[in-house]
Amino acid sequence: MQQEKIPTIIIVGAGIGGLSLYHALIKNKDKKVFNVKIYERESSPTDRWQGYHIALSNYGAKSLLNCVPSSIASNLPKAMPNPISDVETHGITITDQIGNVLLAPPTKSFKDVYEIAKISRETQEGVWVFFEDGSQEFCSILVGADGINSPIRKQKLPELQIVNYGITHVSADVSVPKHLMDKVNKIHGNVLIRKTLGTEGDSTLMMTRLIPIKQKQNDEKNEPHYRATLVYSYPSELDNVDVESDKVKVDDNDPASVIEHVKRLIRTLRPDCKLTELLVELWDLAPKTIPNDPINFPFKTYNPVQRRMMRDIDPMSIKSWTEFPILGLGANNAIQDADKLSQALLKYTDNNISFIEEYEKEMLKRTSADVLKSRAATFKTSMPLGPFGPTIWIAKIKNSTKLIGGYNPLDWNGDCWKSTRDSFLFSFADWKNISNTTTKLSYIDDEDYAVYCSNNFGPQMGDFTCKIVNNWEYYGPSYYYTSLEIPEQITIEDYEVFQVIKK
Repeated sequence: MQQEKIPTIIIVGAGIGGLSLYHALIKNKDKKVFNVKIYERESSPTDRWQGYHIALSNYGAKSLLNCVPSSIASNLPKAMPNPISDVETHGITITDQIGNVLLAPPTKSFKDVYEIAKISRETQEGVWVFFEDGSQEFCSILVGADGINSPIRKQKLPELQIVNYGITHVSADVSVPKHLMDKVNKIHGNVLIRKTLGTEGDSTLMMTRLIPIKQKQNDEKNEPHYRATLVYSYPSELDNVDVESDKVKVDDNDPASVIEHVKRLIRTLRPDCKLTELLVELWDLAPKTIPNDPINFPFKTYNPVQRRMMRDIDPMSIKSWTEFPILGLGANNAIQDADKLSQALLKYTDNNISFIEEYEKEMLKRTSADVLKSRAATFKTSMPLGPFGPTIWIAKIKNSTKLIGGYNPLDWNGDCWKSTRDSFLFSFADWKNISNTTTKLSYIDDEDYAVYCSNNFGPQMGDFTCKIVNNWEYYGPSYYYTSLEIPEQITIEDYEVFQVIKK
């Protein structure tokens, strides 16, 4: 009896997606046996970004646990330590350029990672894969998991179009001393993902864990340090601005010049305030030279501080997944795709590869939607804005048909009461059936307490306040605004803020 030939699968690209697929295929060998080989696409290990913080959502964590063997899964809590009670909150907060909170969504607490759960030639027999060093390998199936610039994808799909957003970002891993981290926490709280939005199309992102890292201490205080990933994004057109007067020359092979460029942009585009000073201090911690002593470098890998263009693949030409620069979709989608592809490969036979077409159709549908979602979010957060000025906010009360809202004719800048007679609150008894008889409108009685601006919580108008994310309070009508006929304590399901622009 002729022994069945074991098909070979070669994975080119040892990133998150490629490694997840490799482990998933090995894990499923009791169901379907493959000879699996994985190669890094780059010429050397240092060519690939490594060591950055990765945010996993529930579907990313679930797919990861599906892919990796139990021996690796059992060690995940060591690599991704459980949340530290009363020290850190896993979630994201977004502030404006001076530190006012714009968004601090409620996050569900969790215990651990388990809870959130020309490069080839085709023949009739299979695929030959050729590498830069002249070597070659033969396989039954070739998987290109080597990123947006994949040579495999370019050869297989010459119609592929890569879209530049016109946005540049710079990333750096830094070691933050406790006294600086305390300043960050004072503005953002202990949330582990902190984003700030400027009015000129720039934004900052900081991802961290509030777990002290081991490193050689050189300062007199010998204070704890924390690892953080910094990202600064800005319109690429700002790279073309003549800065000779500032004597700044940006060289992407010189980390120090890139860091100075980031600091200059922050000082230029942001107002003179404590948050701006803090951002400059944090970027000043970025390594200005390539570390030559990896033992004393506090991280396992060094990632060059360079300018990089934000790009994605046009959803009209995409045939496989891509990483997304916004919304944290990239890592999660890579792992999920590896999980789904490994399940599809269980149907493989020499005479049947139709399952690949089915997999690609589902992936195209999912990733096309995510590309468009990511692109919209990217453009939205990178669009230059003038002063926010007058705004209307509307909120939906949880488990109710009621909508409440307010009009602020001023702005939300500062940390004080603001005076106006033109502000008002309103409520709709049933958002599905809005009428004059069920609509309540309440103008301010004491104009000195019309609007309160705070760095620590959301909208506050008179006796109506949002102090804790989705738990709001209303103490009318005894003080500033007349009754809206809503409870004193309310839970908000969702709310939006709209800028009012005169035409």
